[in-house]
Amino acid sequence: MKSVRVYSYRWIVLIALMAVAMASGMQWLALAPISRAAGSFYASQIPADSLIGPDLLTLIHLVIFVFVSIPISYIIDRIGLKWTLRSGAIFLAMFSLIKGFGARSFWIVTIAQVGLSIAHAIIMNNVTLVTARWFPLRERGFAIGLVSLAQYLGLLLVMIVSPQLVATDPASVDYGAGIPTLLFWLGLGNAISAIAVLFLFKEKPPTPSSLEPFEMEGFVASFKLLLHKKHMGGFIAVFGLVWGLFNVFIAKIDSITAFMGIRNSNGVVGLILLGGGMLGSLVIPFLSDFLRKRKLFFIICMAGIFLGVLMFSSIPLLHDTAIPPVVIGFVAAALLGFFFQSAIPLGFQYASELSYPVKEASSQGVLLMNGHFMGIIILMFMNLQGGRFLEHVLIISVAFLFAALLAVLFIKESPIIVTEDERLRSAVDKESVRQS
Repeated sequence: MKSVRVYSYRWIVLIALMAVAMASGMQWLALAPISRAAGSFYASQIPADSLIGPDLLTLIHLVIFVFVSIPISYIIDRIGLKWTLRSGAIFLAMFSLIKGFGARSFWIVTIAQVGLSIAHAIIMNNVTLVTARWFPLRERGFAIGLVSLAQYLGLLLVMIVSPQLVATDPASVDYGAGIPTLLFWLGLGNAISAIAVLFLFKEKPPTPSSLEPFEMEGFVASFKLLLHKKHMGGFIAVFGLVWGLFNVFIAKIDSITAFMGIRNSNGVVGLILLGGGMLGSLVIPFLSDFLRKRKLFFIICMAGIFLGVLMFSSIPLLHDTAIPPVVIGFVAAALLGFFFQSAIPLGFQYASELSYPVKEASSQGVLLMNGHFMGIIILMFMNLQGGRFLEHVLIISVAFLFAALLAVLFIKESPIIVTEDERLRSAVDKESVRQS
């Protein structure tokens, strides 16, 4: 058994990465839970019934991620991991301040959102490389999970904070007031956190953290490798729909709230969605590992998502029933959150096992890219003519989800049916870890 040395500083690097991931997530959805109030505040600056509006900010985020993610590996090769992450932190701090100080101008906020989206892409595309360089095999899954948790906590905080600082009651004379205050303090806080961790990033530990080599593979090369794997083409399409719809539901959470008949942008639906998701992300993957079944639980997740979207799309038909539409919407939000956020980590693991021995980072990169691309398409249709086609998009999504559910039935079970730690057992057992 060969020995590898790990360093306590790895946790400092991880905390720094978690801090910028949380701040970046908050900047992405700062106006999403109060989109209607933001639309009222910026009404004089944006054309009515167009793609341009508060929801454009979330769309920019997805578009930038798709275009920037591909060249990031080249940037890392040129300037190194440390300076790539520092660049991401600098972008985050600088554009958070621009967004905060220029909050009264929708166009300054939009320009700042472009910079923040670039920062987010830089930060999130480095997560796998950071954990591979600093953490031994047995700790990598846990480290990546903590970064994901930090990002979701950022989204959760936005759902709480934004409605508290902004006037969200349409009957109020100052409807939409408070947005400059929200973006200023959010920008200042995020900038301080980014600057605080700026110099904590380091290139790599003095000695390798693992005997298992890690190599970055380009998106195109990874995509070609995965398509040669049987069943992966279908799975990439199905997962893209799931990830795309999740992004859309989070981004359009206030429009969904209005669709349910709730006049006030109070963020409650977003809290239910994310709260259910945190529970689901723990329960379903655990059961899948314990019972050693991937396909069964992914089918369960797809069925739950299908049911949740079906319930949402049926809300206009329920106004004359005994059950209030709002109650149906709350139940649907909880269902969607639970199954969306359990399908995502389960889908990553399922894909890595279907595509083995293709590197897990490669399969995740392709899945994320395709999911963001699907999210862009769905969100653009939802935003047409001021969101008038939201109900139509929901109905079409139900049809696509039903087709995706049937498609999963024809995808084979994982050929290895083991957890990531078990799959790498032989590699883990070769490493004797020494703390330094």
